Order: sequence, then structure tokens, then C-alpha cells
Amino acid sequence: MATTASAADVETSGPGGTPPQRPLLRRVHRHIPNGVWYALAALGFAILVVLIQLLLYMRRAEPRDSRAIVQRELTTNVLQPGEQVIRSVPVFRRSPADYFRATRGLLVLTDRRMVYLGAPPRDITGASDAAPTFDQREFRFDTLTALEPSFAVLGLSRALLVDSPSGALKLAVQSGAWPHAQLLRTAWDARHRKLELLGTWAARVRDARAELKRQLDEFMRQPVYHVVRSGDAMSSIASWYEVPVDSIARLNGIVNNRIRIGQRLLIRQGAAPRNTSG
Repeated sequence: MATTASAADVETSGPGGTPPQRPLLRRVHRHIPNGVWYALAALGFAILVVLIQLLLYMRRAEPRDSRAIVQRELTTNVLQPGEQVIRSVPVFRRSPADYFRATRGLLVLTDRRMVYLGAPPRDITGASDAAPTFDQREFRFDTLTALEPSFAVLGLSRALLVDSPSGALKLAVQSGAWPHAQLLRTAWDARHRKLELLGTWAARVRDARAELKRQLDEFMRQPVYHVVRSGDAMSSIASWYEVPVDSIARLNGIVNNRIRIGQRLLIRQGAAPRNTSG
């Protein structure tokens, strides 16, 4: 009697009566215990929860409209009376230890200095209405302070590096704001060159003053004489050299202020060289 093959027989029999190869996923699933699958599913769910919490943490940790907060603080408390802003660029900082919490702020060049003002992320453990804190750095116009292009952490963003005697500060700049950063750097370099020129000029002035003082000291060490000419009087000679009449009379042994034409008068004795030793 003919029998009909069941679905199970068709599945388990292949061409020539050999069992067919099962798909790879089925074979792997067959050899991995169910407990491992449950553990992997729980791990995936835990990772998903952590990612969601991280996103919520980042959203809450960032200050609301940090640029507006920094701008208000800059205008209200940082800028001095009469201080003018020349250039500014939005910047941010990311610490390698806390890369997902960016400190956002402004790098501002004024007519008196360069200021960095940042608003660190809020502490999620604190009150939501707590007053914002600020990170403020000030850089005076100084030939020892340089502003150079650089790259931020991991090289993902362009940055400005402020290298000063008090330390280096690297501030990342978004690609859309990089042209403003270049303009700020150009303005800084222009003032830097002015400082260098002023420094060169000041050095020349100091050298000229030192040379003038040397010549004056040399002149003061020499005796000063005056040859009496027609119309000269003791009073006029004393007024010309800004010395007392009695001093001229004493140095030349003059009695009753009587002088004669052609007489050589000693006006001032040479000063003795100053002893600079010891």
C-alpha cells in the first residue's frame, strides 16, 4: 500500500535520501543553551538602558542656552567700563576624563585683553534652578602669550591654543565658527606685532637714555670755564651757567665782582668719578 510522505519526512530527507544541511543560525542556536541567550538578551537590554540614561544625563547636564548665559555674564560682570569687544568666537572644551560633558563659552578679544568665559555643565545632583558657575581666564596683551591653531581632543574639531606663561588653554571651535576664529587670531596677531614694535622702540629709548646719562656724567666730571667777553658781568655769567655769583667769585679769587675782558673764569670744578665698586 502506497504511503504519503509527511512534512517532517520531507524536511528531514534530501536528494538521494541524505539529510539536508540546516541553516547556520539554526545550528548555532541548537548548540547554545537557552540560558546564554537569556543572558545576552539581558545584557543588550542593560546596554540600551545605559545609553538612554547617558543621553538624558547629557541633555540635563548641558546648561540651557549656555551661549546666552555666557553673553549675559560677559556684558554684566566681566567687561570693564569703557572696554570694547573687537572679536568673539563661540568655543567649547571637552575633558578626556569626561568627554561627554562639554564646557561651552566664548573667547573674546577686547581693546584691553583677551578673555575666555565658559559655562560648565550643570551638576545633575544639584538643584535645577541653581545659579550657573563660570570658568574665566584672562590673557593680557603680552609678547609671551601666543594664539595658535590646533585640534581638539581626538582631533575631531579645530581648536585655538592659547599658550601663555600661566599655562596652555585649548578651546575647540565648531567648523561653522572657524572663520570667526581666524579673524580673531588675525586681530590678536596685529596687536602682538604692535607690542613687539613697542618693545623694540622702548628698548631703543632705554639705550638712548643710558647713553645720554653716560655723556652727562662725563660732562659733569669735566671742569667748566668761561672767557670773559665785552659786556659780560658776574651776574650775567652766573645766570647763564645757573650757578651762584659767590661760587664763581670764590673759585677765581674775585673781589668786588671785578672781571676783565679775556679773563678765564672757572665756573664749576669737575666732579670726582663715582666709586661703583663694593
